[in-house]
Amino acid sequence: MSSRGAAAVERALADRDAAAFVHVGPPCDPDLRYLVDVPRLEAPCAYVQTATGERLLCPGPGDAAVARERFDGTVRDAVSFDADAPGARAAALVAATCGEGATVLVAPDVPHASAVYLERDGHAVTSTDALERGRALKGDSEVERLRRVQRAATAGVARAETLLAESTVGADGLVHEGGTVTTTRLAREVDAALAEAGVASAGNTLVAAGADAAAPRLADERAVDAGETMLVDVAPCGPGGYYGRLARTFVVDTAGGWDRRAHLAVTRAREAGLDEVGAGVETTVVHTETAAEVMAYGFDVGPDSPAGFSGPAGHGVGLSAREAPSFERAETLTAGHVVALAPEVSDPERGGVRVADLLVVTEDGYEPLADYPTGITPARR
Repeated sequence: MSSRGAAAVERALADRDAAAFVHVGPPCDPDLRYLVDVPRLEAPCAYVQTATGERLLCPGPGDAAVARERFDGTVRDAVSFDADAPGARAAALVAATCGEGATVLVAPDVPHASAVYLERDGHAVTSTDALERGRALKGDSEVERLRRVQRAATAGVARAETLLAESTVGADGLVHEGGTVTTTRLAREVDAALAEAGVASAGNTLVAAGADAAAPRLADERAVDAGETMLVDVAPCGPGGYYGRLARTFVVDTAGGWDRRAHLAVTRAREAGLDEVGAGVETTVVHTETAAEVMAYGFDVGPDSPAGFSGPAGHGVGLSAREAPSFERAETLTAGHVVALAPEVSDPERGGVRVADLLVVTEDGYEPLADYPTGITPARR
């Protein structure tokens, strides 16, 4: 949200005794959305915020009128600059507001060309993680946006689960309404349900069966058979740019072997992780307790485990599908962090089991942003 982004930058400018902060990126850039929150922009923008509190936005050609409707600072039309590149326009804005030789803060992932324009004009450019830290802590309105996206995510998973529950076992795999159930068919049904719920799949829908569920991003289309793990993992994006995350694993006509044990390990690991979540807890503690529960069921744990739980147990979610806080290093959970807890067990020969949920950290624990059953046997939803 623009006001929270501006406040994060303001603190960084004061702490670093800098004259200005600069960011350049396309409208879909999560940092830019956090700073500006102006929908319907089409071209890359330049954003400048000065230590004196001035906020300037130079959108791409033709976007100035749209920007003026929503941006609560000064909008400069791109045609008023003798420069096509947004980085050059950003440098011109800094020169006009701060003079020469200013200390300028940028995000670590600012385009290299933009930093070069600033340095060429004699400014001292240094990076700051202020936006990363600011984005990690969500305000009430951000949590509500995330909640709406997560509720839509449940509609997507429910569509796939219902189709599986209504399928029959045929000679060549599962059959639904006379047609073969394939991973691509399921993914299309999931994406259609997400669209009906008002969110975009953002290319993040993973549907994989059997051994492919151990590495779902590499999976090709295939028919789904009874007795094999069926992973449905979605991370849709809402109109405001915020993401969700929900994953469930189903087995039609499970025989109660490896898949049942893996699913029990993952769901118990989920419970163990949730028991630890709360303000003041380190993310590594949540990961350790989650991994310990998986290990208790006889599965390997660690980044080099070809079969088992390689982790991490979760990650932050917001304007990016993955953002701070990290579960790969020690970070302290704070009220307002929104995280996905996503334990899993995989085996390249047998399949993969994953359960992922989105929750907001509170002072005394957490609040799930949507509820969805964790059962392995698909049911009509």
